[in-house]
Order: sequence, then structure tokens, then C-alpha cells
Amino acid sequence: MFLEIQMSDLYKKKIIIVEDSEFSRLLIDVKLKNAGFTNTHLPLSSVEAWEQIAQAQLSDHPFDLVISDLNMPDLDGMDLLSKIKDDPMSEKLKVIIVSADADKPIQNIALSLGASAYVTKPFVPEELIKVVKAVLQGEEIPPIKGMFPAS
Repeated sequence: MFLEIQMSDLYKKKIIIVEDSEFSRLLIDVKLKNAGFTNTHLPLSSVEAWEQIAQAQLSDHPFDLVISDLNMPDLDGMDLLSKIKDDPMSEKLKVIIVSADADKPIQNIALSLGASAYVTKPFVPEELIKVVKAVLQGEEIPPIKGMFPAS
């Protein structure tokens, strides 16, 4: 019963998907919803996402997780990650970076800035769901490279 309650709470976590590609944004959202996550938010830009994150962190219903692309106009994923981690109100917010950039140095920078996980596109949606669950449960995740775990 405890596990059922814990899993039920997991699926109610507030997740914001920050992705400039509408296709990718909707794909991630659909896969999360199919997995049972019901509280997802899809801002149209990274700037709008930061505004929503900053506002939510001041409310009784802050975000629990950010899933963000890296390469976006206006405010890229690294800058968004830095803003989140530099702000005392959001510094503990968990962030998963999902990017086509497979460079190890870029992954290391994102992780050193405080990303909880790094997933390289294209990814198997079920693998992303596993990463989301693990991050929300506080587990450490190795970088996921494309269709296979990074070596």
C-alpha cells in the first residue's frame, strides 16, 4: 500500500517541458501522460518557461521537474539551467537536459551546473520515462546517449 501511495504521488509531480520544437515538446508530453504523469506544463518558449518557474517557486505549487532542450532561441538550456540553479527559490529544482548535442564536454558542463540527468536525442521514450521516475525519486542517473546508455 505504501508503494502504491508513493507511486501515485510520483505521477502527480509538476513537470515543465521546455522545448522549442513543437513536435518534441508534444512527444515528450504525450509519453509522460501515457506513463501516468498528469501535471505537465508546456510553455511556448524558454523565456516563458523561466517566468513560469520563477512564479511557481513562489507559490504553494512549485515545479518538481524541468525537462529542457539545450539549443533554443532567446534563452538556451544552459542559461535556463544556470538561472534555475543560481536562484535560491529554485536551486533545488530537478532538471533533465534532453538534447541532440552528444558531446561529452557539454554533458559534463550541464551536469556540473546542476542538471540531474542528461539524455541525448534521439531517445527511446521509455528510457526517458525511466529517467524521469528515477530523478523524481532522487536516484542518480548516468547520461543516456541516444538509444543506449552512455559508456
